[in-house]
Amino acid sequence: MKARVVRLTALPAIMTLVAVIGVASPASAAGPYRWRNVSTLLCLDSNTSGHVYTLGCNGGNFQNWIWNGGSSRVEHRNVATLLCLDSNHAGRVYTLGCNGGDFQRWRTGGSGARQLIDVATGRCLDSNTSGNVYTLPCNGGNFQRWIRHR
Repeated sequence: MKARVVRLTALPAIMTLVAVIGVASPASAAGPYRWRNVSTLLCLDSNTSGHVYTLGCNGGNFQNWIWNGGSSRVEHRNVATLLCLDSNHAGRVYTLGCNGGDFQRWRTGGSGARQLIDVATGRCLDSNTSGNVYTLPCNGGNFQRWIRHR
């Protein structure tokens, strides 16, 4: 009986502690933020059809992304659509429903202006002056470098 009373009286203190500090989860979310291409100065953008491209930075939610995951395997979820940045071995880039797969996980390379490297393919997110977005083998060029802005 005494042990049960101790456990019941400790429960409110434990619940308060959890509410104050939160429960640790395997993934952490950060954002929203925008990715701006170093060469074009255009921002990574998307739409409800899953197309990914770059446009002039406008601060709209289709250009805002939430970072979710650990430091080496990050998911980029679009704020407006809640779809995840995805790619394939052919170099296509698009958004799809988030599924936790490696084609939707990205790691960063470099410092400052960063390369976004698809975990599944090892290819870098790339762009051009026409606003096309795709992946290519990483080459260190500025079309493959992105700056994160809040």
